[in-house]
Amino acid sequence: MISCRVKNTQLRFNEENGYIEELDYKGKNYVFSYISVFEIALRNISAEQQRISVDRFLLKDSKKFENGFECVYKSDILEVCIRAEITDGIEWGIDITNNGNDVIEWVNFPQIVVANDLKDSGGNSKILWGFNEGCLIDDMKRRNSAWGYVEPQYPSEGIMGIYPAIVETQCMAYYNDESGLYFASHDKNDELKGIDFYEYNNGINLQFRHFTGGNFGTNYTMPYPMVMKFFEGDWMEAALIYRNWFEENLSSEFVPIKENRKLPNWYSKSPVVVTYPVRGLFDTDKMDPNKLFPYCNAMKYIEEFEKKFDSKIMVILMHWEGTAPWAPPIVWPPYGGEEELKKFIDALHERGDVFGVYCSGLGWTQKSNLVDYDMSDYFEENNLKEYMCLSPEQELPPSKICTAQRSGYDMCPTQKFTEDIICNQVEKMVKSGIDYIQLLDQNHGGTSYFCYSKNHNHPPVPGRWQVDAVKNILSKAGGYGKNILLGCESAAAQAYIPQLLYSDNRYNLCYLIGQPVPLYAYIYHKYLNNFMGNQVCTHDIFDHKKSPENIFLRTAYSFCAGDMLTVVIDDEGRCIFNWGYHEDGVYPNQDLLAKLIKNLNYWRRGATEKYLHRGAMRRPFEVECDKTKMIGSKGFDHEFDSVLTSAWEADGGSVGQFLVNYADEPKTCKINLPDNEKFSLCKEIGNVEKELSGTCEITIDRLSAILIEKI
Repeated sequence: MISCRVKNTQLRFNEENGYIEELDYKGKNYVFSYISVFEIALRNISAEQQRISVDRFLLKDSKKFENGFECVYKSDILEVCIRAEITDGIEWGIDITNNGNDVIEWVNFPQIVVANDLKDSGGNSKILWGFNEGCLIDDMKRRNSAWGYVEPQYPSEGIMGIYPAIVETQCMAYYNDESGLYFASHDKNDELKGIDFYEYNNGINLQFRHFTGGNFGTNYTMPYPMVMKFFEGDWMEAALIYRNWFEENLSSEFVPIKENRKLPNWYSKSPVVVTYPVRGLFDTDKMDPNKLFPYCNAMKYIEEFEKKFDSKIMVILMHWEGTAPWAPPIVWPPYGGEEELKKFIDALHERGDVFGVYCSGLGWTQKSNLVDYDMSDYFEENNLKEYMCLSPEQELPPSKICTAQRSGYDMCPTQKFTEDIICNQVEKMVKSGIDYIQLLDQNHGGTSYFCYSKNHNHPPVPGRWQVDAVKNILSKAGGYGKNILLGCESAAAQAYIPQLLYSDNRYNLCYLIGQPVPLYAYIYHKYLNNFMGNQVCTHDIFDHKKSPENIFLRTAYSFCAGDMLTVVIDDEGRCIFNWGYHEDGVYPNQDLLAKLIKNLNYWRRGATEKYLHRGAMRRPFEVECDKTKMIGSKGFDHEFDSVLTSAWEADGGSVGQFLVNYADEPKTCKINLPDNEKFSLCKEIGNVEKELSGTCEITIDRLSAILIEKI
């Protein structure tokens, strides 16, 4: 048994069995169940995979150091060296010598199983996960009822826990009211990983799977440390550990908003996004043109929204493609022709508004299920299988993406064909005057999907090569327009932030499995702003008839997270609850929603843009308020604070905290400010109503926000 202790942290490792037996912080052991410290997947030339754990090895050597240890394990084909060092945390490393002919596909390391003492098991622990801008899970039954752990594989699905993808940052945490375990990869080079968790032996396995991107017979050395640290507090304490590391190791590609010359003028004006289709009213509707086609038919509504919101507008179209809705990669020319679309773009630009489109990712559409569009003959004649992602068996299974709308395959990002066709389409769109392209819808976070082809110019297993390939495509595509911005579905994962500076956030999906928290904004906000997004699937979360106020909550949440606001409209110009919801006669209160958006977007501009547009999120002062309950549509109801809040630090060091009342009645709350500091309360920019300090009771007007600023 190897035992190491530094200050309040003790690590005991059973070198014979290869288990972490104790991970103790101030008397609490975070190890609930024993599991092999590593698991390795090998894949042979015939595509067969075998998974081996430490029980298949013999201990060859072990060394104890002052603050750590090293153990070497040997099997008939592999030699594995693991290391751990305790400083202010525990840093883990692993080297694998491959004496066989198989490829090391991935390594799970270090493996640890914590207690399942979440709420549904009678405890008070939570798991912080970097899924969709940040999610807290306190109920495994709820997580599993929506979707549980999905094994990363090909053909891929967007909900798989992959980084950099729908998991946008590389840290996890498990904590309760007393203390917590921070678990992260401190990787500056964005290697491909699986970051997820699942039930194991009545506990929860916190999984980091490292995809090697190796070749047959090659060795593997994990090129970054896996880090465990302990903290006291909530998820923000864990996020702060990661943010401090991220800032200390910042790549020159990351440019703060105030210094980023790539950003167009409209970015700082915080336009409200208005999004809608021009064919059909939802994804699988009959794709006839609706009342918003021709494109200029929407201008009367855009002008009304400008007045109602007192804001500039960004239109982002759906179902606009001249090929078929959601039919990548060929989307141009637009439905109805370039001339019709150009009239609309010019009309928007004349008013100072901007225009964008949804595209649908790195997919190849073989056939549309919505309109007459079939590329099967072209695919065969040009042998396009050569450029598609293949399975380990070198087969071409159909893509699992948007199967209701289309059938097809996933394009491999390393192929010149993929690069050329994406860049060709972007170049044509840019020439039309488009300001924004949500290029990678369906590629959550910006990722491509797995490819195992042995004939492409990449290794035969997933790895960092696919991250580099996507970044290459994005860099070239983004070069076609001086001020064109690109984005993806869900916020851009850390690796892709410099190329994807404006994206469709999908935090609302977190309500399906837990509670969204602004982890993403806390770490990255001063480098980019995103928008609230079309909120697809929200009708699977909230009962819009019984709790129509949920749209006000979601709008307030986006505001507090620093996102630009969004409305989805139908072809009568009415705001609807979310994209894909089409029940007749069920609409939000139009006037109240417009009032909330106007009041909130007011704070994103002018003198306070230093916070919500350019600032860095910080821990807010505690706010005490009533709870609001909302009815869920899948058996899980929801409870929220009646007043939402977020705090920000501007470039010059000034600090401001916003409090938002999203209800149609005044709300009173208490805020606990330091006794020895003074703060101002503003209901309007620059207009101080009164000074505050200590514990204060505040009433916030209906559908509005106030600013509390340190004096």
